[in-house]
Amino acid sequence: MFNQKKIVGYFPFLLIALSSFVMILPQWLGRDVIFGSDSIFHYNRFYDAAMQIKSLNLNYFISIYGFQQSGRIVNALYGPFFAYFQGILVLLSKNWFGYQLLSRFVLGLFAGNSMYALLREVKVRGTIALALAIFYLTTFSIQYWSIRQGFSSWGAALMPYCLIPMIRLIFQDKIEVIRLAVSVALMLQVHVLSALFLVMMYVPFYLYGLMKSSAKLKILGQTTLSVVLAVLLTLNIWTALIFLRQDNLLLDPFVNPLMGKHTINQASSYWLTRPQFLFVLFIAQLGYFLFYWKKVAKWEWVLAITYFLFFFLSTSYFPWQDLVDRGVKFAELIQFPFRFFIPTTVLLIVLAGRALTSFQQRQWLLSFLLSLAVIGAMVETSQYATQQAEKAHRNEYVLKKSKHVYLFDDYQQTRASLFDVDKRKLLRVIQKATPDYVPVYGDLTGKNTYKLYAQQIIFPNSQFKKSVTNHQLSVEWTAQAGEKVSIPIFVYTGSQLTLNGVKLMSSDYQLSEIGVPLVTSQQGMNKLVLTYQAPLIFTVSLVMTSLAWLGIFLTSRLHFKKLTSKA
Repeated sequence: MFNQKKIVGYFPFLLIALSSFVMILPQWLGRDVIFGSDSIFHYNRFYDAAMQIKSLNLNYFISIYGFQQSGRIVNALYGPFFAYFQGILVLLSKNWFGYQLLSRFVLGLFAGNSMYALLREVKVRGTIALALAIFYLTTFSIQYWSIRQGFSSWGAALMPYCLIPMIRLIFQDKIEVIRLAVSVALMLQVHVLSALFLVMMYVPFYLYGLMKSSAKLKILGQTTLSVVLAVLLTLNIWTALIFLRQDNLLLDPFVNPLMGKHTINQASSYWLTRPQFLFVLFIAQLGYFLFYWKKVAKWEWVLAITYFLFFFLSTSYFPWQDLVDRGVKFAELIQFPFRFFIPTTVLLIVLAGRALTSFQQRQWLLSFLLSLAVIGAMVETSQYATQQAEKAHRNEYVLKKSKHVYLFDDYQQTRASLFDVDKRKLLRVIQKATPDYVPVYGDLTGKNTYKLYAQQIIFPNSQFKKSVTNHQLSVEWTAQAGEKVSIPIFVYTGSQLTLNGVKLMSSDYQLSEIGVPLVTSQQGMNKLVLTYQAPLIFTVSLVMTSLAWLGIFLTSRLHFKKLTSKA
């Protein structure tokens, strides 16, 4: 027999899943291709993780399948565990088109249920919470992945859920140690910048909760335990970051010299106006606080102040341009101030949910109008995605050619590669010179690292045969005896080279300014084997982190079984 209570409990999840499916349906039916500026970078990351899983040739640090099979370190510094999760999605997909659909659907599930959980936690009425959770899927914070493959959307999808510990601190006067630790650790394993935003959001809530609490020492103790557990759950990130940065000079992501323009009141206003109902909520929320500020609870003022702070940081009124001109590292790290609008969007929806719930009369009418607005937002967002795909098809491009994007086939063949079961084809016909985290040897002053990457890795790569065996990358080529050959791979401190069966010392080869080795060939066929030797401390930390996550998973499963058995 069906348990009616359980079916009703699953209804929000099912409706969010249906809405997420509806959002991808136009792309599925039209077989549209939506490719953004960050697509090739992330697709290389996930393809590398997918092939490592499929072949069981695991190499945590160097890229042995993606990024031109260059031995480049990326995933170890960029959401390592979550990269393998994305790799699983790639494996589940028949081709890259299927991956686009599946990843968009999964992102919608994460975002909708995460927002619904937060809204219910702050006691927003069920129908309003569900409508706003579905609306969250249509905001550019989530659609950033669909349109441009901006990875911030995955952080945005989980951010509402990760805010719940601070809400419970205010309402329940306690820190849930495991939940808080998992929230921070989960965000760090997904997207470091989103984790930074999350911690920034925590600060005002935590200070308010601590001030109003009568058990301050208890909360401080619980916080300490949470920090220790969070560090344990992310030990793989910290140890990798520390020893890689300590032993290598790595090229940081590019510094945006026009930060002031990439704000929501300048060139990136679409973050606020797409869909248009988001701008309506923004104006309505201002009006609500002007007319009903006396009815606003103290904790909601904390919410509102945090919201306005992040909104301010997403605009050019904050002196981003001046900071980046002065070389301030924090500003250089942010790159695009519009990213601050992701927390702004989350908090705006929470404030809107609280405001709508406060109106006791004609709730049915509010819910009906809100549902219409959400449906309109879904249609608007789907139409925009379709228009972008149609524009690309009309102008015959999958990804626009630029000074850093290199196309090695015509439009028809490039588009066909997205529907090919051999996912390597796409990564061969579209290549992008993005030199983030490559090693630096020597002075790069006046040199264009994007061009160096293309000249030393992308262009010569086809002249070599690369394969993977026993977790190692092999490179083969034919040359004359004594001929000096530049091999299109990267060498870090910790990389080990074996040429024709002989292990090389650092004195046996030369390195370019970005770590590409120049070796001396023998007559005929040559074979260079690249592997990476991680220090023992990292291996220990990876095991500890993995066991900690396994323990958390098993504990949560037992807790869930107890709850369901009681129900």
